[in-house]
Amino acid sequence: MILKNVGKNICTLCKGSRHLCGRPVCPILLRIRSLREVSQKIGRKTEFFGSSPPGVFVGEWGYPRINIGGLVPPETGEPARLFDSPKDWIKKRTSLLDIIKFRASLLYSKANMHIKTPSRFQEKLLEKLQELSMSIKPTDVEVKLRKPPLYRLTFDGIVTPIGVEGQVNKLDLASNPVIPRKVDQIIEDKDIKTVDAIWELYSSNISIYSLIRMLSVGVFGYRNRRKLVPTRWSITAVDKMLSEKMRKTIITYDLVSDILVFHNEYLGNHYEIIMYPHSLALEMIEIWMPQTIWVPTEKPEIYYVYELADGRVSDEDGGYYAIRLGVFEYLNRIRRQAAVIVVREIRPEYFAPVGNWQIRENVRTALKRPPKKFPSLSEAIEDVQSRLRTPINLWIKSSYLIDMLKYQTTLTDYIKRNN
Repeated sequence: MILKNVGKNICTLCKGSRHLCGRPVCPILLRIRSLREVSQKIGRKTEFFGSSPPGVFVGEWGYPRINIGGLVPPETGEPARLFDSPKDWIKKRTSLLDIIKFRASLLYSKANMHIKTPSRFQEKLLEKLQELSMSIKPTDVEVKLRKPPLYRLTFDGIVTPIGVEGQVNKLDLASNPVIPRKVDQIIEDKDIKTVDAIWELYSSNISIYSLIRMLSVGVFGYRNRRKLVPTRWSITAVDKMLSEKMRKTIITYDLVSDILVFHNEYLGNHYEIIMYPHSLALEMIEIWMPQTIWVPTEKPEIYYVYELADGRVSDEDGGYYAIRLGVFEYLNRIRRQAAVIVVREIRPEYFAPVGNWQIRENVRTALKRPPKKFPSLSEAIEDVQSRLRTPINLWIKSSYLIDMLKYQTTLTDYIKRNN
């Protein structure tokens, strides 16, 4: 049962037991239970040993003095990879509850330092974290904290959550990081631009998640300009830089020859992708359904972000750039350009956000599957609507690209009739 018109008192009335908000799981109780389980296992100890997935995290609060640290799970060897591995999560269809459990038990051993001028102790710590960020396999790490850790689990739309944190007193790498030769070569080059370094490594099949880690810990850029970058900023920056590189090439390709539709769903996020023969353009239509994380009302909240071939984006949005990368990867792969409409419908099943990696990986997964082909835009939209829960009149009316493409189709038909 969903209780209507109760306003801000719904949690007080429900107490997590009656599901009055309509969500399948109470995020508040989930947070409490997850942290209680972790605290019972870890207790008040200050020394830890585990294999980092590998993982590092750089915060943004207090910039330019910010927290940076390694992420260490209570696991060793190859299984530790699952604590921070979006590609494995979507491939194995890992549940939202399991992802939250992985992240809740991950230790963030942090130190506070300036983005450009760390102290001598911090410099040594930073060097180890930089090595860790470059590894492509789990690396054994020994950590000693100054005090017993704090148990916190906060959910975020961009950054993947972390459950345990503490001020680091000592961090040692107990095994050798596995660093690709190409990464070593690029890092040693102090005269290469950050965007060129990232593009060259991406073109050498280095994972985007490795690139995000490395950008965060300050290993890219000119000799005297390297600095720490908060993880939240790095995620969007890498998506943006890579997709912008691709855009410059994609606009030189021929148009797709058919109207195509792709779709995928994972973690309560449903994606529909329409590609139309037209010069490069992209629009994200993001639908937050009623009773989802930030929408306690009975009506959906809908957001639109778009760009045309000139690359000017109507609004800065981290989720949009994650979509943009997945779409541009596909267009670059098939060597075609198109007008692309991506509809993201966030459903009540997504009861706790775990980062925008799922946006990127959902789009990538959808575009790996064979598309449906349609003779007209209206038929493609009808097919898309058959899988959405939101009425078409609510999401289609403010779409810039759909309106533009419908006008173009009408104009083309008019010209044909009068020639």
